[in-house]
Amino acid sequence: MTRIQVTGGFELPQRADDAIGYFTPEGERAWVPGWEPVYPAGESSEEPGTVFVTQHGGAETLWTVVEIDRVSCRASYVRHRPGEWAGAVSVSCEDSGDGSCVVTVAYDTTLLPGGDASYLDQFDPSAYAEMMREWAEGVSAVAGSARGG
Repeated sequence: MTRIQVTGGFELPQRADDAIGYFTPEGERAWVPGWEPVYPAGESSEEPGTVFVTQHGGAETLWTVVEIDRVSCRASYVRHRPGEWAGAVSVSCEDSGDGSCVVTVAYDTTLLPGGDASYLDQFDPSAYAEMMREWAEGVSAVAGSARGG
């Protein structure tokens, strides 16, 4: 098995307590194309233990909320694509003091036996930096339109 751990980040032109909302299961609907979480228990929730399912490229990913703390501006999840990989992702937002914040995103992913190793290519340093740039652009575009900017 192969395990990869990466951390990256970006700055957003808004306060951390506003920004963290974009990194919740429902908040990502606003800026992630095709993000449509489904909740097997029936209702969306930010409570620890909440399970939701997403589809990407015809494959299903199972997510479990570990923590969504809007006061501390942190969110963390475990995620699993059966037969492919499992791991965790965490997001934290920290105010910069000028009305903006720094967002830090960490992935810890293990390729499961039989999983496609090419999945890990997105965590290569240059690919991960590009992913963070795309996240920054996506959230900034939505946050800017929400502010009327």
